[in-house]
Amino acid sequence: PAQRPVLLAQRGLLLKRSGRNDQALRQYDEAVALLTEASPLDLVKVLNNRSLVHLEAGHVRLARADLRRCGQVAARHGLALHAALSRVNLGCMDVVAGDLPSALGAFSAARADYELLAPGRLASLAVERARALVAAGLFTEADRELAFAAREAAARRLSHTYADALQGRAEAALLAGRAQAAAQWAREARARFQGRGNIRRAALASLLELRAELATATEQTAAIALRGQSLARRLSPLGLPEDARVASLVAARALLQAGQVTRAGRAATRAGPPGRVDRLDTRLLWRLTQAELAAAASQPAGASRHLLAGMAALHRHRTQFGCLDLQTGAAVHGQDLARAGLAAALASGAPGAVYRWSERARAQALLLPTARPPDNPAVAAALEELRQARHRLRTRELAGRPVSGLRARIEALQRGIREQSWTAPGRRDAPAPSLAPLREIRDSLGGAALVTYLRDGPILRALVVTGDSVHLRTVGGYAAAEEAVLRLRADLDAQAGRALPGRLAAAVTAATRQDAAAVAAAVLSPLLAGLGDRDLVVVPTGILMTVPWAALPGCAGRPVTVTPSATVWRAAMAQRAADRQRDPGGPGRPAAILLVAGPGNARGDAEIRAIARLRPHASVLTGTAATPAATLAALSVADIAHLAAHGQHQAENALFSTLDLAGAPLLGYDLQQAGQAPLMVVLSSCDLGLTDVRPGDETFGMVTALLNAGSATVVASVARVADDTAMATMTGYHRAITAGIPPAAALAAALEGETSAGFVCFGAG
Repeated sequence: PAQRPVLLAQRGLLLKRSGRNDQALRQYDEAVALLTEASPLDLVKVLNNRSLVHLEAGHVRLARADLRRCGQVAARHGLALHAALSRVNLGCMDVVAGDLPSALGAFSAARADYELLAPGRLASLAVERARALVAAGLFTEADRELAFAAREAAARRLSHTYADALQGRAEAALLAGRAQAAAQWAREARARFQGRGNIRRAALASLLELRAELATATEQTAAIALRGQSLARRLSPLGLPEDARVASLVAARALLQAGQVTRAGRAATRAGPPGRVDRLDTRLLWRLTQAELAAAASQPAGASRHLLAGMAALHRHRTQFGCLDLQTGAAVHGQDLARAGLAAALASGAPGAVYRWSERARAQALLLPTARPPDNPAVAAALEELRQARHRLRTRELAGRPVSGLRARIEALQRGIREQSWTAPGRRDAPAPSLAPLREIRDSLGGAALVTYLRDGPILRALVVTGDSVHLRTVGGYAAAEEAVLRLRADLDAQAGRALPGRLAAAVTAATRQDAAAVAAAVLSPLLAGLGDRDLVVVPTGILMTVPWAALPGCAGRPVTVTPSATVWRAAMAQRAADRQRDPGGPGRPAAILLVAGPGNARGDAEIRAIARLRPHASVLTGTAATPAATLAALSVADIAHLAAHGQHQAENALFSTLDLAGAPLLGYDLQQAGQAPLMVVLSSCDLGLTDVRPGDETFGMVTALLNAGSATVVASVARVADDTAMATMTGYHRAITAGIPPAAALAAALEGETSAGFVCFGAG
């Protein structure tokens, strides 16, 4: 009799792993009834495993109750590993409940315990973390976790964890738009689950495979629909009603693509509306399907209503996050809704509708309340250690000395800092983003023109707005524009600060002129007839966020302001107007100016001295005084800041980009810790204007961090900059600013005749 509870629990585990959860639950219930704290280890194991059965059935309250009891028993009896297991599984509950910051915090906290007490479980922990990251929209980071999980599981022969990792990779690939890879991962996962006799997990893998095949299908979608309907009938009896609903919705969309509208409507009706606890992606898929059905029935108002409701649900999801990383990543979940809304608006040809959907489909994270992480001494210490480690690495590299384990330590610190930022809670009461009305934009433009670039499949279009007109124009192919921009930026990088041989220098200069002309032909020339000599406010899409506009024919001497969205531009202009008494040349107290020169920069001190002569009341930090700590403290009280230092954009995670200061670099993450940013920031350094552009044209980089922290204007370069070019441009810029010229016009004047500089005015010009 004493062994009976253990036998029941082991039988329950085998039944669960083969997908027979109802039978497993009966075994677990009987085992729990027989166990007491006289056998604490057996009790916590059964409670933990039963919670997972409850979770898969959607009984979150029962699952939480089991896990809380499990954690309490484990703590009372010193079972550290099982206490960690209960925390991890409570994190899984948080994923189901949609509290992703709490879930990610639980997973990070448990990793140290797993590494010490149960390294064999790290693969399963990575799978759970990846599920949370997929839900948060960070598909690249999720795939990295899953690749690690697959390697660990294969090495330890954990076949069920290996199959879990494959299925997770399929989910991440599908979210990333890599449908063919998703289908391959899903097929392999399905085969492995079938080999284990787990029909429930095999059916879920089949659903992922079906979704991936629909994403790549160009014909014969009726066959996909039949499989979807069959799969829905299999999923319901397996206790997976939400997944059955998804299968029916996939079938409905496949039928719509096959032109069978009536049958598609019946399939969607069978699916029914999403339940209260359904996942975000299920709710958004239902909205998308309903919108497509309404559009097929020539009911554009109904289609728009569903698309708007889906975007509102995505906004509510985004508000749970308290860091810019997750806020910008979340947009990927709404990309199909945004694409459908913009496509319908473009098809209508109505400029007002195109404007509204363009604004809804881009840069929504910057319309949320400023994301400022809470004070955390551990994070502050990690940032300081990271700064010092990066400084030592750079010093040793320049000296040709070995870097030993510095790179690994830097990667570990960066991972820890980033993961800690993910745990910051957002403001769930944040109101829906208020988009600037088109009439308000037109009234604010004065004599300038707003050019909003839009991707319509492979075609690049532009909405051109002036004070007295709104027009939709076809510009050309997006792929050609992307290629031309990359070539031009490479040209600028090649010639910046290098003493090239005469013939090579001439060849690079000629290539730069040629590629600048190609970029202009791809993005600007088709619009020039209607733009005249107006100043430009540019709302880019994708890689156009990194165009060096001043280098283009047609932009020489023309003020150009680049902004993530028209609404962001209008808000920045309003902020600048409200603070006009602190602007140079405006009434009220003089602006508080901060000038900083970093070390190892041949022109930094000279540049700062030249600007200081124009601004005699400025605070100046040079030499050993220009430390990160002193700079951050001064930034929080400055109205205008100019930082002349070497900079390095980090493509892997743009907030770890650096600005070299005395003793250590300043990081993008530091700017989020610093509080209110200056109204205007000038980064006189290489390529810190570059940004990671995520789905939904959500930008993530140094410029984004500053705009999010409160800066109205940021001047930065999207390419490497030669010292003499930076010196001349920056002194000319400040000379114009002190004369009362607005930032975009001041930069245009400073760059006139200079075709090898990548400086851009971001935000409000």
